[in-house]
Amino acid sequence: MPLAKVIKSLDEETRRQAARLHREFESATGNSVTVRVEGPMIGILRDATAIMEKVARFAMAPLADELTPEQAGKILGISRPLVVRRMEGGRLPFRYEGTHRRCKLVEVLKLKAAEEQQQNTLRELANMDEVDYQPTTRF
Repeated sequence: MPLAKVIKSLDEETRRQAARLHREFESATGNSVTVRVEGPMIGILRDATAIMEKVARFAMAPLADELTPEQAGKILGISRPLVVRRMEGGRLPFRYEGTHRRCKLVEVLKLKAAEEQQQNTLRELANMDEVDYQPTTRF
């Protein structure tokens, strides 16, 4: 399972289940709560807990959220100036809010996935055994 999971849309039933669970968690007292989880919420919670099991830091936010270059940099693991360079270079869509740049979380996640894929491909190429190369000369 990948460490990033994007849930693009939730149906009405899943949202109702989430609201019910939220109410149960909010009304819980003490350090323990027992809840009934059904349907798609099982998969969502399974994926979330699998990610939390593997990493020390975890974030959840609506995909429509907008980020500053500094916040985007924390997600991408790069500095704010490098984020701005990606924005100005067209790799990360953004808009201005006055004089401040803002980008959507979903766009940052897309860029992160693309850059990770590029890194993985480069790593694979670097680790490949040398291919038998036999040039053919044609005149």
